[in-house]
Amino acid sequence: MGKKRKYTRVASDMIFSIAAVVILNAVIQLFIYPSFNRKLGPEAYGEAITVMSMVAVMGIGFGIAANYSRMVMSTKKRDVKGDYNIFLLMIWALCVPVAFFTAKVFVSEFSVLNALFIALLMISTVTRYYSDAEFKLNINYKGYFVYNICIAAGYSLGMPIFFKSGNWMIPMIIGEIAAVVYTAIRGSLYHRPLLKKSEYFREDFKSFGVLSCSYVADTLIQNADRLLLNAMFSDGTMVTTFYNAALIGKVIALLTTSLNTVLIGYLSKFDGKFTKKFYNFITVGLFAIGVVAALACTVVSHIFIRLMYPDTYEACKPYFFIANAGQVLYFISSTIMIVVLRFADEKYQMQMNVLYTVLYLVVVPVCTYFFQIWGLAFGILAVNFIKFLIVYLIGLWQLGKKNRLEPQDNGNGEDFDAFVRPGSEG
Repeated sequence: MGKKRKYTRVASDMIFSIAAVVILNAVIQLFIYPSFNRKLGPEAYGEAITVMSMVAVMGIGFGIAANYSRMVMSTKKRDVKGDYNIFLLMIWALCVPVAFFTAKVFVSEFSVLNALFIALLMISTVTRYYSDAEFKLNINYKGYFVYNICIAAGYSLGMPIFFKSGNWMIPMIIGEIAAVVYTAIRGSLYHRPLLKKSEYFREDFKSFGVLSCSYVADTLIQNADRLLLNAMFSDGTMVTTFYNAALIGKVIALLTTSLNTVLIGYLSKFDGKFTKKFYNFITVGLFAIGVVAALACTVVSHIFIRLMYPDTYEACKPYFFIANAGQVLYFISSTIMIVVLRFADEKYQMQMNVLYTVLYLVVVPVCTYFFQIWGLAFGILAVNFIKFLIVYLIGLWQLGKKNRLEPQDNGNGEDFDAFVRPGSEG
């Protein structure tokens, strides 16, 4: 009975977690962004997307780093709340010069007021991404569901202001602040002592700093396509075209986190021997799924972009398959890396991230400069395919090395071949 209640709780948490993400993204993709595009037009909307990319680098990069670091430190049963609120203030201060840089470089008409709005959006976004630690720390997925509803409701309630003023940042700011206010009222993350340093401040800062470098770099690469097009060609329409062409693939790639979480849990519970046969099976299987997903994204893109972004459909249409394939391959490579970490050292993930960043910065800007959108689409696809191959080869090498050193079966003597043999019970 206890087990049944446990599984029911896990299933309930998963449903609330998935529903929260689905509802929020449905509001964004079906209402908010299409409304921005219709009101602003492709040129100004492309500029807005570029600014959103810089907001994501600051907000998602630093916010998730603080979030994850806080959760790691909480496992050590330490009261470190004040440390992370201090880190948050430090990032707030950094947001101001970054916002002015963004307004100067990526916005066609610079104004101090616009830069201040960007700063406020960055500050509220980084705080929002840190805030969901409240619900993860307390395993409160019902609260997390309401938290996401607050964001969606805030965005929606701010839209009338956008329609009158033309300022797309106002509804975004309202949504982010609504989530933070809900967290402050219902949780303890922002209760006293707010800014009290703990004896572990240095260790907490080191953890936060390392994770910040990783997540900011990762978020920067994920948003680099828009930043490159804007910086190289100062053409908002070009940014809108590529963003919409790859949109469905990017949405599919958002599933990486949820899928990898399940995969980590599944692999962590298996104590048998991991074989090359299964590793090849799962790699080929994921690649096949990727091909099918890219084709499905192409079909869905023809329907979705035609309905939601009719003014950009004809421009986007030629790039659907290549642009989506690049995004899907990124997702597949990340999933295979999780499998590889089941039997390889974690240092390979860091090394792979560094290599991927270098490859991206060497290949994609050059291709984009010479061939514009086609160069960007093929460059991203090529880099992600190279990443896929390298991750696969690292796994093959490490698995062979591990099995040579430990030829005997571990634990119960089962191996992963059991999962692909007919009639097995896993």
